Amino acid sequence: MNITQEIEKKINDAINVHHISVIDESGDHAGHHFVSQSATSHIKLIVVSDDFSNMTSLARHKLIYKILEEEIKLIHAISLNLYTQDEYRLNK
Repeated sequence: MNITQEIEKKINDAINVHHISVIDESGDHAGHHFVSQSATSHIKLIVVSDDFSNMTSLARHKLIYKILEEEIKLIHAISLNLYTQDEYRLNK
C-alpha cells in the first residue's frame, strides 16, 4: 500500500468520512531541495466529515495530525482542507 492509500485508510478508519481526496502534489515541487523518506513528498488532503462539527480549525488539524502521526514523518509537507458537509457545500 502506498502512502496516499495508507492516509486514506487511516482517516476512514478513525472518523466518519463523507468525502476524502488525497492528492499527491509531489510533481509540482520537482527540483525543490528537501528531504523526504517517501517518493511522495507533498500531499493535499481534503476531508469532509461531520465529526468536525463544533471543532475549531486547530482542533481539526490536531485530530488529523494525531491520526497520521507516522505518515507525516515520511513526507515533507501536507496541506489540510477539513470541512463539515455544510462547509464543503458552501466552499465548493
